[in-house]
Amino acid sequence: MAMETNGRGRTLRSQKLRSINFQGDSLRMGMNWTEEDLAKPQILVDSAYGMGHPGTFHFRPLLEEISNGVFEAGGKPGVFTVSDICDGVVQATAGMSYSLVSRDVMAAMIEIHALGHPHDGMVLLSGNDKSVPAHMIAIARCNLPAILVPGGTQFNAPDYFTSNRLWPLGMEVDRKKKSREELFERQKNACPTCGACQFMGSASTGQVLAEAIGLSLPGSALVPAPLAMHLRYARAAGKRVLDLVLHDLTPRKILTREAFENAIVVHAAVGGSTNALLHLPAMAKEVGIELTIDDFDRIHRRVPVIANVKTTGKYPVEYFYYAGGVPRVMLELRELLHLDCLTVTGKSVGENLDEIAQSHFFEERLGYLHNYKIPASEIIRPLSDPFVAEGGVAILRGNIAPGGAMIKAFSVPDEMHVHVGPARVFDDEQDCLDALRRGAIEPGDVMVIRYEGPRANGMPEMYFASAVLAADPDLSHTTALVTDGRYSGAMKGPSIGHVSPEALDGGPIAFIEDGDLIEINIPERKLALVGLHGQRVMESEVARVLAERRAHWTPPPPRHTTGILSLFARVATSASEGAAMTAPVDSGAGREADGGARARPPEPQGGTTQEPPARAQAAAPPESKPSRSGGGGGDRRRVVIADYDFGNVEVERRIIEGAGFELVPAQCKSEDEVIGVAGDADAVITQYARVGARAIDSFTRCRVIARYGTGVDIVDVDAATRRGIQVTNAPNDWCSDEVADHAVALWLAAARKIPQYAAATRRGEWRWQTGRPIHRLRGRVLGILSFGAIARSVAERARPFGVEIWTHDPFVDSSDVEKQGVRPVTFDELVRGSDYLVIQAPLTSKTRGLFDEGAFRRMKRSAILVNTARGPIVVDRALRRALEEHWIAGAALDDIEEEPAKRRDWEAENPLFQEDDAIITPHAAYYSEESIRAVREIASSEVVRVLTGQRPTSPVNFVDRPAPAEPGAAPLHGS
Repeated sequence: MAMETNGRGRTLRSQKLRSINFQGDSLRMGMNWTEEDLAKPQILVDSAYGMGHPGTFHFRPLLEEISNGVFEAGGKPGVFTVSDICDGVVQATAGMSYSLVSRDVMAAMIEIHALGHPHDGMVLLSGNDKSVPAHMIAIARCNLPAILVPGGTQFNAPDYFTSNRLWPLGMEVDRKKKSREELFERQKNACPTCGACQFMGSASTGQVLAEAIGLSLPGSALVPAPLAMHLRYARAAGKRVLDLVLHDLTPRKILTREAFENAIVVHAAVGGSTNALLHLPAMAKEVGIELTIDDFDRIHRRVPVIANVKTTGKYPVEYFYYAGGVPRVMLELRELLHLDCLTVTGKSVGENLDEIAQSHFFEERLGYLHNYKIPASEIIRPLSDPFVAEGGVAILRGNIAPGGAMIKAFSVPDEMHVHVGPARVFDDEQDCLDALRRGAIEPGDVMVIRYEGPRANGMPEMYFASAVLAADPDLSHTTALVTDGRYSGAMKGPSIGHVSPEALDGGPIAFIEDGDLIEINIPERKLALVGLHGQRVMESEVARVLAERRAHWTPPPPRHTTGILSLFARVATSASEGAAMTAPVDSGAGREADGGARARPPEPQGGTTQEPPARAQAAAPPESKPSRSGGGGGDRRRVVIADYDFGNVEVERRIIEGAGFELVPAQCKSEDEVIGVAGDADAVITQYARVGARAIDSFTRCRVIARYGTGVDIVDVDAATRRGIQVTNAPNDWCSDEVADHAVALWLAAARKIPQYAAATRRGEWRWQTGRPIHRLRGRVLGILSFGAIARSVAERARPFGVEIWTHDPFVDSSDVEKQGVRPVTFDELVRGSDYLVIQAPLTSKTRGLFDEGAFRRMKRSAILVNTARGPIVVDRALRRALEEHWIAGAALDDIEEEPAKRRDWEAENPLFQEDDAIITPHAAYYSEESIRAVREIASSEVVRVLTGQRPTSPVNFVDRPAPAEPGAAPLHGS
């Protein structure tokens, strides 16, 4: 079919290019394209086909079927290839350093194929460790209608033997405990067919996640590669992509935060590879979503493991597929999933699951399982009867890993969930392997392999060491392994990886010495140095010694000075940020639709020139950080602005540089970026960027953290106090009046339906009661959540309107509330009884997500919600449903759950913006020009006061003594 536009009237990229490029048609006809082919939608069919491993070698017939499907549906396929290397082949060699970076290189090549040529959609075929995440990252980045076809799995080997077991077997041969003939017999049959390996490693996990997140057809992940049904899925994908093009169903409509959470839920339930903690955050950043390792920990805590699959479980993934695969797992997890997430079928997750449940899908696959006489419930358990109560991964933190570290907790023997042992430190994996071969590792030791992080050495897998450890009967239940590298997805046992910051960046792992005592405490999520040279000491003594060791530490010379690994060493993000080589793309740049035109640069805010972003600084190696020396020589104090949305930093520059200090403006969108840019700062000013305990623990010189506003919920004040760091904010009287003004303005506008009337009038309508009825204010109940200074100002302004005012604040004495003429009530009474409910509470773990569907269902149908606090207190999805199903009458928000101010590349795609009964303004819209200047001057002046030895005027915490004055710095007078 000739199709110049899709079903929404949008000109196809392929046809737009033909109208301006007259050579392209000729070149294609040189490959036997017909005139009809040129007029069809052009579909990129890209794969990882190659001879690197069995996971891709069988792709040629699948590529043919994808192409056949594209032809059948009226498109023209264009077949491209970017192959991958095999982690199993390069394991324990220098080649393993190329594994992780190959993900980003492959993603870049797919991007080049997809956007360099005029493609309208794409079908990607992959099935292994780095190719699947590379393809998912490329899909997210390019935003062309796309489907990923999973490459399938191998058939089972004799005796359920899997190739990962060859590592400890080979060590047995080295120790003369097994013969080479025994090893070879296993090598011959460990991979009996093509496909991914027969365990829930990185390859199988990637396929599972592609289906769970909605980018693959339901039931297509982990199909045994030799089965004909694999070919049928390939053809179906080729056909389906044309519908995606027709309806402009692009990946960013599928890849929502909820979709990523679904993927993590499934990841937890199948006990998936720990490499997902690198791949999903890197993928999420491509669509402007900040997915953190803490999201994994949070979700894994509440999702049990229900799949009994190798390596930790009993059965191969072939049997997992026959037991129902990903659809069966998602049906069991139904109550934990976001069922309204869109998928490549054009239907929601819930609709897909309903269709599968009513089809012969399970009956067909269970027939294969009957051949082996294994009950399906032995492989995939019901949610009520899991194999393990919590999901597979735990995130540990402490003075060794302030940025976090991970462990596959459910695979760790019970006796190792809490362990303290002496460190055995190695600066590369080979030295550790030599010690294991010699039997030099003692039960109880904690092996530390460092300088294997993303920038030091490409973050190779330490799988050989972890496999030997897990297979050793004396060490597997007594000994642990800690590294800033990573592991194979087949890893199990007490192996901790992804330690962040990595050693090369001066992370604390670099300062551990042989004999230091390391504590691993999975229940408390702790990884910490608790003793020095075999003796337990106080935490303060550990901190002192670590600081002393840091002062005498010199980073080792770079291992890679040329080639791709030298580039990766310069630009790679931390493991906790996905170890990515590229910065997130502009989610609103419309790259897929411009017909090859340049992606537009970000618009400057506020009509003024913006400071350059600090992203490059955050990812740069230590030697490329901004110099601490000023023009006059010496060591100048360094002040970092973690983030700001004022357009420039001229106010701050005048005060801070005028005092003789160096100013470094940044735009950090995560705590890891704050750590990267402010680790050696003397002061930090922040607006929205979180400065939590991890960041504070990483600071080596910081004396003061100044917050632009009144709230300090983004600063861990307790952690700062413990470190002797002063925290300041803007006095309430500068902000509370304007916040209260804004809250009341939003309340009145929503209550009186001002936006609806204005819109109706512009449409030419002139009648009363446009929209739903307006109610009289007098005599109704205005509820306020919290009763701090701002809430009291709201109550003062609302009282003349004749409303009865209620509040709920468990931290304020009820008699004090009553003295203000306000009625103290319970939270439930507040929710059920308020006609207008104003949220002015701080964001805490208890208030985050407080207003969910349950809260909205309890509110009056005529109620109006006003949120002038933090966006995440209200769940956007729940509010949208409450408005659409008329659980409440309206809402007025000055922020939304995703908090756009914290996003680097934000697009106004939130469905709430389409709701007529919702008023939405940017957070801090209530600040006048006078107040904005005031809070900037206050924050900058507080920094100068503290750094020049004076007391701050608006302290949040109490620190014993001010910082010593800086020689040559100019104090503020009149303070």
